[in-house]
Amino acid sequence: MKKQVYKQDRWNLKDLLKTHKGPEFENLLKLIDGDVKKFEKYREQLNPNISAEKVIEIIKSSERIEVQLSKIGAYSAMLFSIDTKSQEARTFKDRVTQHFAELGNRMMFFSLWFKKLDEINAQRIIQHSGEYKYLLEQSRLTKDYALTEPEEKIINLKDTTGVSKLNQLYDTITNNFKYEMNINGKKKILNQSQVMQYVRNSNPKLREQAYKVILKKFEENKDILGEIYKGIVTDWKNECLTLRKYKSHITPRNISNDISDKAIETMLNVCKKNAKVFQEYFKLKAKLMKVKKLSRYHIYAPIHGTEKKYTFNDAVNMVLNCYEQFSPEMAKYASQIINENHLDSLLGESKMSGAYCMDISPGVTPYVLVNYTGTERDVSTLAHELGHGVHDLLAHIQVPLLSHAPLILAETASVFGEMIVTEELLKQEENNKAKQLLISSKLDDIYATVIRQSHFIIFEIEAHKAIENGATIDELSELWLKTLKDQFGNTVTVTDDFRNEFMYIPHIYHTPFYCYAYSFGNLLVLALYNMYKKEGKSFVPKYLKFLSYGGSKKPAEIAAELGIDFESEQFWQQGFEMIKNMVKELEEITK
Repeated sequence: MKKQVYKQDRWNLKDLLKTHKGPEFENLLKLIDGDVKKFEKYREQLNPNISAEKVIEIIKSSERIEVQLSKIGAYSAMLFSIDTKSQEARTFKDRVTQHFAELGNRMMFFSLWFKKLDEINAQRIIQHSGEYKYLLEQSRLTKDYALTEPEEKIINLKDTTGVSKLNQLYDTITNNFKYEMNINGKKKILNQSQVMQYVRNSNPKLREQAYKVILKKFEENKDILGEIYKGIVTDWKNECLTLRKYKSHITPRNISNDISDKAIETMLNVCKKNAKVFQEYFKLKAKLMKVKKLSRYHIYAPIHGTEKKYTFNDAVNMVLNCYEQFSPEMAKYASQIINENHLDSLLGESKMSGAYCMDISPGVTPYVLVNYTGTERDVSTLAHELGHGVHDLLAHIQVPLLSHAPLILAETASVFGEMIVTEELLKQEENNKAKQLLISSKLDDIYATVIRQSHFIIFEIEAHKAIENGATIDELSELWLKTLKDQFGNTVTVTDDFRNEFMYIPHIYHTPFYCYAYSFGNLLVLALYNMYKKEGKSFVPKYLKFLSYGGSKKPAEIAAELGIDFESEQFWQQGFEMIKNMVKELEEITK
């Protein structure tokens, strides 16, 4: 691929919405409202003998409205992401959330009707629904948990000032924290993204200081952040267990992912059993770093030397070149995101920390947010988020309502993208010390994505139960500290200041039980990457087809095409065997 010059920039949101102010935007809302009024007229046509053709007509009408709403919703979320301090962005986001809840209430009658339809007529319609077949099958997964229409409407409206507002408060508070660090004798006031780059710094004092300033800030705010978390968890319990009657706290997430409880339970058990793989790695890392025992402050430390820095231009070209060598189609789609100015990479005082990719709908190039500071981890993050975008674009061949991959498959292309970049860097590197650094860095990432994320879920399962039984914030902190010590065993020293670390993880606030998607995706990718190494280029079209399904088929069926069984302990163990081999390789080049 021909090298281009890339500069950090803000994204262009005008491809989604030209303006969110004035008569032009108000007219757009009126047009959408008119479409919803037309949709509401379908209510009188619903009956058990309705034709499949009429149902498809109704779905397509709903889909057109959903596409419009998704553009506005994405715009409001991204406007807030780049300036969480902006009153204008927060007010607009609130307005959109409220307005969409009202529109959703007016349209929900159709999905509720189909969930409650008798089995014979439901199956008759499903079998003749063509490309919308899986959408209707998914709808029936929650038929036993659906409430009456008035009850569903109340939940929808209350969420805008309840759990949604709690999450916005969490984001506004945490993304506006400022941290004071002493760097080379100078005091600097930094945001969270800027501080986090130091946790992988070659200077152990800076690594420890970075963690301490963040953890201290969360300790100082533990009462408000803890109460927000307890409120979110209680809301989850009240709706999902008390009202809807799901059998466990995690079951709603599993059903939304259309994955069995057994598959997730099996994966989590395999992760617990294999925590020792990373305990052995951390022992080896301590040896390489010439320390007796690693501290939690230093688990992401580079094993030797100064961490290499990459300009944004070099990072983008590296990721695109690695994608090109694997698949020119992947490189083309990743370039599309950047060339259309849908990548926001600049740091900002009140910009949301972390990174994400937001897919809107087929026909709209996904948007990617990163906070690029030039570290090797930032290069991996760029490969990761662009991988999401590639996945989304491949799945744009599906209808809009089925183009989004479920959470458990959504991390596939992103983690695979990271693997491609790491593998290419290893091929190019001849120096053993540099190879050690690359393998160690990759193992650090796999730890963070597999074991760390699976233990977030293990914590969440216990935390939801504990809150239901009246746990205090301090008791939740003790529970998290115990979870940390369980995963590290006696190989890593965990100090008490990590007790509130769970409050730093936005996913457990925003989307309970989300984090197993990372463990799921990474272990799945390790299995897929193993296939690629065995099959070579013949694997690529099969992999791209796997991604192109998006959310149009049951995940287990998509996986079955590649011979994968999610309920098999043996399948999940395969991923850990690859991890063991990486630890062994690191050991070999260390001798």
